[in-house]
Amino acid sequence: MVLGLLLVYLLLFVSAGGAVNRTLADNDIWWHLRNASDLLRSGHFIRVESYTFTVAGKPWINFEWLGELPYYFANRWLGDRGLYLVLIVVAAAIVVGIYCLARLRSDSWGAAFLASCIAVFLATVSLLPRPLLFGWLFLVIELGVLWSLRKGRDFTIVLPLLFLVWINTHGSWFIGFVVMVIFVACGFAEGEWGNVYATRWTPREARKLLAVVGASFAALFINPYGWRLVAYPLDVAFRQRQTVENIAEWGSLDFHSVRGKMVVAIFVLLAVLQLVRRRRWALEDVALGAIAFYGAVTYVRFLFLIAIVVMPLLAADFRWGEAKSAGAAKGRWLINAVIMAGLIAMMVRAYPTEKRLHAGIAEAFPEKAIPYVRSLAGGGNLFNDFNWGGYLEWEAPEVREFIDPRNDIFEHEGVMRDYLRATKVQGTFAVLDKYRIRYVLLGEDAPAAYLLGQSAEWSRRYDDGQAVVFARVR
Repeated sequence: MVLGLLLVYLLLFVSAGGAVNRTLADNDIWWHLRNASDLLRSGHFIRVESYTFTVAGKPWINFEWLGELPYYFANRWLGDRGLYLVLIVVAAAIVVGIYCLARLRSDSWGAAFLASCIAVFLATVSLLPRPLLFGWLFLVIELGVLWSLRKGRDFTIVLPLLFLVWINTHGSWFIGFVVMVIFVACGFAEGEWGNVYATRWTPREARKLLAVVGASFAALFINPYGWRLVAYPLDVAFRQRQTVENIAEWGSLDFHSVRGKMVVAIFVLLAVLQLVRRRRWALEDVALGAIAFYGAVTYVRFLFLIAIVVMPLLAADFRWGEAKSAGAAKGRWLINAVIMAGLIAMMVRAYPTEKRLHAGIAEAFPEKAIPYVRSLAGGGNLFNDFNWGGYLEWEAPEVREFIDPRNDIFEHEGVMRDYLRATKVQGTFAVLDKYRIRYVLLGEDAPAAYLLGQSAEWSRRYDDGQAVVFARVR
């Protein structure tokens, strides 16, 4: 078992290390760090936007405040390597948790190991330093509690506490709550429908589970923002359409990609195994599996749901023989120890240096332009690249820019719509005039940068080959 966990961890570590140049190239982490810094400095939760000039003074809630703190302290103590350390430890905990879920469902370390290896690849779709990772870890814990209940071990008392932490960490609590409600609701049915069956809760179990659901719901309101934080997932679903339509991770799964083909392969494998083995499925497993597939196909960022929910369920069909005897297992202890020592050495060797991590950040964000951008503070309104907004807030807090990747408030106030018009060259000059823009910071190859470069009303004041700054001439 230990060897299997180390192998899974190594796969995750190497997959992250191989793409380390983009591991910390996350647009969101920087405004998260700024939020955490302001919270700790002021001692007050953020309730009003103050980073940009476009929506300054508008009400805003920091719906991930608790999930930001580990990254902030890690960055403060260890720099960029601290961010990477939190990322890799939480991601590894998720994968080890998936291994444990698969072992719980299959009673086989080999099947759990294979399922976890596939889950690792799916999980790397969103392997970034974000509070979202804590949400996926909480989902793993929740499923462990729920599935253990069907095995006769009742740990449901921890669920209200889990949701208390979860809602203050990330909006994915909503997925977890839906999972819990579906799991409990399926236990109020009983019967068989082909290979699908349902087992009714006993009256005592039903009363306790309803109490747990009620307590968990009540725990959601223990947060700094009250009902507004509880309602936030609905805001994302129904009021942030531009975010969903224009942000890549909210796009639908591309079935021409490797991960898209893998999802199809998993679905086909489930169907084939069902035909061959005639496996009986619990109603709650069918329901949760369907939700996971729907989520992954609809939004690529939810591939994590297949990794966490479907792969442990599929592990039951991956079973193969374990060690034939206790004596044989004892005879292999030295070989296992040598392999584990080698794997640990490889993980230590693969851990990226601060220089390598920083190089990846500098490649994705306008580090060289920061001194010049700082010199513009107070000189006029700055229009900036959406992806660079959070980085500017962290590295140049004295500058109040046009937009950042927080999405919600900018969409609600119409700023996102205007930003898209300007950057897609569908009214660039009108938008710049509307907001009285004095300076523009964009990537060298941005369409709007080319347009401004051809305009007599704008002058190129800074260019480092990555970022370019234009100033209004008249």
